[in-house]
Amino acid sequence: MVGISEICRRAESGPVMSAETFDLDVVFANAKRLCEKYKIVYDPINPVPSDDDLADRTFQAAVDFVVEAGVYCPNTGSVIRFARDEVSEAVAASRGRCIMGQGKDQYEWTPRLPDSDTRPWYHVGTGIVNTDERIAFNLVKSYAAIKQANSVSVPALEKIDGCPVSSGTPSEILGAVRSIKIARDALRHAGRPGLAIGNCISAAGTALATIAASSPQFGLRASDGWLVGALAEMKFNMGALNKAAYLLSWGANIGNESGPLVGGYGGGPAGVAVLNVAYRLIGILVLGCDYHLTFPIHITKSCSTAREVLWCVAVSSQAISRNTRELVWSLGYVAAGPMTKQFFYETAAYLAAAIPSGVSAQTTHPARAVMNDYVTPMEMLGSVELNDACVGMTRTQGNELAKELLEKYEDKLDDAPAGKKYQDCYDIETGLPCQEYVDLYGQVKEELQVMGFGMKH
Repeated sequence: MVGISEICRRAESGPVMSAETFDLDVVFANAKRLCEKYKIVYDPINPVPSDDDLADRTFQAAVDFVVEAGVYCPNTGSVIRFARDEVSEAVAASRGRCIMGQGKDQYEWTPRLPDSDTRPWYHVGTGIVNTDERIAFNLVKSYAAIKQANSVSVPALEKIDGCPVSSGTPSEILGAVRSIKIARDALRHAGRPGLAIGNCISAAGTALATIAASSPQFGLRASDGWLVGALAEMKFNMGALNKAAYLLSWGANIGNESGPLVGGYGGGPAGVAVLNVAYRLIGILVLGCDYHLTFPIHITKSCSTAREVLWCVAVSSQAISRNTRELVWSLGYVAAGPMTKQFFYETAAYLAAAIPSGVSAQTTHPARAVMNDYVTPMEMLGSVELNDACVGMTRTQGNELAKELLEKYEDKLDDAPAGKKYQDCYDIETGLPCQEYVDLYGQVKEELQVMGFGMKH
């Protein structure tokens, strides 16, 4: 297996080129050529295909892509290259299991296949910024109260002691430390002190802050999970490699994070499906990761629920689940915000694409995850209940449901309703929802049950 020391050596000694050359002549050109070679063609009529051969061709194209394109390091201007046997060995050596959490809250994550009734991994929550520490506490406590939760996300904080949290400053370190302390306190209050935090550390934008706030005295454990993100497209900077070196030395769980852009340098849905699989392969090769977080996004609509992205998610998920034992949670960024029916329509469509395709799925993120405080426990509960409803669903069933749901929201994505922020949906002091939201969720839940989602009352 390729180790982190060898990765750093290749980052210094690999072929040198400009980032623009890598983007256009390597990423874009290879994605286009490999889609043509393997006849990978986007089908807008069927957002959730059931074509095993298409999935397998997409996987083979991704292997070719990793061998022929490699990974770019912006700090050195070099390409990190991999031999075909290195890719094959990495896939063959996949652990196919990840243990997270402690005590009664320890869980083992295992792979799934398309059309499977195998229970997925339930990762609950978001890293959306909160303006009030009470909201952050309430959110984490409510995430842990969802019985299916195997791990949770922790919100980022807008301010620490009245000072805006700013990347690369002491406030970033203080904000990261404080967010973990709030989360651990909330998990204790929920009666699940050992539950894993799976998005370490949302409040830390730099490697320095991540490493500093990861010291065990602040509340993190090797059984939690750290996200190490790639840059679009196919780039790992030294900050990411620094995080990986630290986490590998500690034996901590590493999550390979990537969000390829549909309409970016990967091209359209077909090219990005190839890239999304390739990201899983480079996650093993570069980071030695334990799990993957993937969130393809439409470049102009800034969400994951457009028809093109649903197809990309479905095909790439099937390619990964059929040809590797890698553990993946797929994350959907929803255009509509809290306390809107559209949020739940979009979420249902996304999960109908992801879960029957053989991966796990994180609870979807409302309002494109760009507005502070625009997340509540109700969206997370709805995501989990819809996730449950999709377990055992076939891809054919998911396809029909996704098509029906797209008719409800597809033409509204560009001007999707932002909804309401936490303070307008929930009582900060009690952490309870307003009756209006309870009623709205009850109504949309009944609609989705009639459509064919087996959500429990």
